[in-house]
Amino acid sequence: MKKLLFTSILALAMAGTAIAASYTTVPVSGEITSSTTWSSDKQYLLKGYVYVTSGNTLTIQPGTIIRGDKDTKGALIIERGAKIMAQGTKDLPIIFTSNQPQGSRTYGDWGGVILCGKAPVNWTVGEAQVEGGLRSFYGGTDAADNSGIFQYVRIEFGGIAFSPNNEVNGLTLCGVGNGTTIDHVQVSYSGDDGYEWFGGTVNAKYLISHRSWDDDFDTDNGFRGKVQYGVILRDPYAADYSGSHGWESDSYQSGTASGLSGDTSKATEPVFSNVTAIGPVVNPTSTNFDPQFVSAAQPRRGSGISILNSVLAGWPCGIVIDESSSSYGSTVANIGNGMLQVRNNIIAGITSNSTPANKSVVFVFNGARSLTPTTANADTTASGTNWSALAGYPGPFSWLYNTTNLNWQYTQVQNLQLGSPFDLQNPKFIPNSTSPIVYNGGKNWLGQTVSGLKAFDPTKPLNLDTTGNYANYNAPACVPNFTDSKAKDAFFDKVNYVGAFAGTSQSSDNWALGWANFDPNNTFYDFVVSVKDIKTNIESAKVFPNPATNNAVVNVTLTESSDLTISIVDMTGKKIKEVYTGANVIGAHSYNVDLTDLTTGLYLVSITSGEAHQSIKLSVIK
Repeated sequence: MKKLLFTSILALAMAGTAIAASYTTVPVSGEITSSTTWSSDKQYLLKGYVYVTSGNTLTIQPGTIIRGDKDTKGALIIERGAKIMAQGTKDLPIIFTSNQPQGSRTYGDWGGVILCGKAPVNWTVGEAQVEGGLRSFYGGTDAADNSGIFQYVRIEFGGIAFSPNNEVNGLTLCGVGNGTTIDHVQVSYSGDDGYEWFGGTVNAKYLISHRSWDDDFDTDNGFRGKVQYGVILRDPYAADYSGSHGWESDSYQSGTASGLSGDTSKATEPVFSNVTAIGPVVNPTSTNFDPQFVSAAQPRRGSGISILNSVLAGWPCGIVIDESSSSYGSTVANIGNGMLQVRNNIIAGITSNSTPANKSVVFVFNGARSLTPTTANADTTASGTNWSALAGYPGPFSWLYNTTNLNWQYTQVQNLQLGSPFDLQNPKFIPNSTSPIVYNGGKNWLGQTVSGLKAFDPTKPLNLDTTGNYANYNAPACVPNFTDSKAKDAFFDKVNYVGAFAGTSQSSDNWALGWANFDPNNTFYDFVVSVKDIKTNIESAKVFPNPATNNAVVNVTLTESSDLTISIVDMTGKKIKEVYTGANVIGAHSYNVDLTDLTTGLYLVSITSGEAHQSIKLSVIK
């Protein structure tokens, strides 16, 4: 406890923020019927279902700690027409956690966070009531609906499965529109799914699902958003009786569109890219995991989900393609029409000590054997609905591993050479220097040996030009693809790696560093952050290249109009030069920095905007 308290205080002190061990806890219950701000110099206790009503905004300051009451199963619900402005920072994330003592927190201590919006869903009446006994409804016709901002937020020990199909998750997104901003969110120890989307169009980046009980990313009811950069890390001994997956995806159920007659306009069609999904199986012959774990992904009931440029490692089964009954539109048909794609992924370390030995992909019909996909690779008993009905692919393997989809298969997770992906409290997902994510070993993207092929440089863009005997070629063994119909969208960063993290081994590439917490049960939370030290009008600030030689560029985005000063400071605090001084600056701006007169060394780029201040280390190399 002392160590964790010291760590918390040290982290906040390094961020230049005052903390206090004496604070007021504010109980919150019922409705929030006016726009409200929760400040970081207090803690808040959710008692029962707390509703932010339509027309009102709940603003939560960086560093604020909100606890969910265990006895009343506290939960926070942002209703249709309301907004949440939860903008944490890397140094001061917003934390939703259990009200139980340090060391005694567990799954389902409280109810979680639910956002409800007005974006389209596939319920035939155009809306539905939120699961879990909540009063709130979701759904509508506004794809661009805005439920606010949710950034640098941790949600710990929430999520309750009251009964089958009556559940509250860590973060539940119901009909949320793409005007909403969601990034840098970690859900840990959810008592049901980590994240569940019920329709909507919201996009997200940088999501972590840590030790969830049921599924990690569950998509339903016509959800059509996009997600890039995600981490799934499973506890081998925590799984749900319904069968636990990394992804579970459904389009149709009773009360929704059916998808029959080839109508896919209401299908669930999300796109996930650059996810590292680590399952419970440390070794392919291991049996030391809960038998209720099923697969990395299970698209079913007419789903059109796409999983691209990702790593699916250490699962009893890779992909379970679950073909629908005659009541709903076909899952397999969505492969044939290009809606459902599984491309440019690594599938590694799949259990091999049961029949069949290779379960990187399995086909089942209407849920049959979907919880135990271990007897065959394709159903042949359902006339007219078996895999061979998909023209051009005689079986699931021919689909998954053809050169168009270009998925790679490795026997062991260790073949991927990630740092320490199975460490539940201190995981390291960054690939090592000879991982196939960052290393080609003299082979091209098809695995063919090429004489004189240059080693992949992860600091440079991907280049698949094979002319001139691969003179300009720059690619790892496992190549991402952002050119097809799903991934070429402007939302996706066109990175040169599969999985969630780049392989340059620079700390800046670890986007989970500083704000994520993989040991929340043993974390000390009995403190608050002094509100007077928090300034948020510097939305972002970056310096590149870094290291630099003679020139660099400072990019700054300000949310409020204010004076702006940018200076170069040495490590003693002495100002070396002034880069920019101006008044009434707002929005995004770029400033060139002349470094020709600086010597090799470490400097600080000092940025002051009004009362906000940020310093960025800059390495100059001559």
